[in-house]
Amino acid sequence: MNVLQKRFYLYSAVFIVLIAVMFVLHLGTGFADLSYVDLARILLGGGTAEENMTVFDFRMVRSVLALLIGAGLALAGLIFQTISRNELASPGLLGVNAGAGFGVLLLIYFSDTASSSLWLQPLVATSGAALAAVFIYRMSYEKGKNLSTYTLVLMGISLTAGIHAIEMMLIVRLSQEKFSQVNTWIIGSIFGGTWEHVALLLPIILLLAAFFYLRQTDLDVLALSDETAIGLGVPLNRARFLYLMAAVALAASCVAIGGSIGFVGLLCPHIARRLVGVQHARSIPLTVLIGALLVVSADWVGRVIIAPDEMLLGIVIALIGAPYFLFVLARAKA
Repeated sequence: MNVLQKRFYLYSAVFIVLIAVMFVLHLGTGFADLSYVDLARILLGGGTAEENMTVFDFRMVRSVLALLIGAGLALAGLIFQTISRNELASPGLLGVNAGAGFGVLLLIYFSDTASSSLWLQPLVATSGAALAAVFIYRMSYEKGKNLSTYTLVLMGISLTAGIHAIEMMLIVRLSQEKFSQVNTWIIGSIFGGTWEHVALLLPIILLLAAFFYLRQTDLDVLALSDETAIGLGVPLNRARFLYLMAAVALAASCVAIGGSIGFVGLLCPHIARRLVGVQHARSIPLTVLIGALLVVSADWVGRVIIAPDEMLLGIVIALIGAPYFLFVLARAKA
């Protein structure tokens, strides 16, 4: 067992313990006054109907969604960075969040039933993200040539800017109620999630995480130069498109339920690679753990920092992510 493998097991154990601690802290936080002794009693089946509803239907579902959304966005960010060979790539940079957000905005703008349907908003968000990704891919693709990762990133930035401009024109025409709904979604929040959302998101994350982990060798090769990847027999354009669309589906599913939460897909893969190296056999599991820990911790901070009021999850993530983003840029220029 080499040094990086030992570090992987050590950091995995540390992050699992931290996730367990934050999960308990998250469960113990809320408007209802429950001690951790009360919480243990309720979890062991000794709670009243009201206490069970508070813990299981409101708090626990939010805690589980935080873990799932954090894990999914972090893993999607890792795949985007691998495909583009750009450590600053993320679902937000490549137009996925913008496409999903534009789809949700159109749904809310033209419909009065967007908030009442469980499946409609995730479906529209995923469709918008997929269309944005296909558009970026087609605009970056030149027949007979390998896909330019630089063009892919530049097209993502351009499309995101264009979509945001159109969104601003539509947002000013919304009613106050719809504006509040769209604004909360754009910033990012997991408040109001249900176990139906968990049932929708869990199989998607498990299946795509297993898919990426089983294709770890291909992903390791894609992270190398084009010439090396071709020499090893990987069909670059087809492989990049396959993994791009799988990562889009993963990110869009999380964004559809949690809103346009930024920086998770940027920070977590970066931290994982610094801790355990670039091989996906190690970086995929650790990225998932770091993403889950980051989002559940940020949501807990948002609930306690200005209690009894609540700070939206996306704002807390941005307060953490923006300084780290500047740190990465500073290191890149050094």
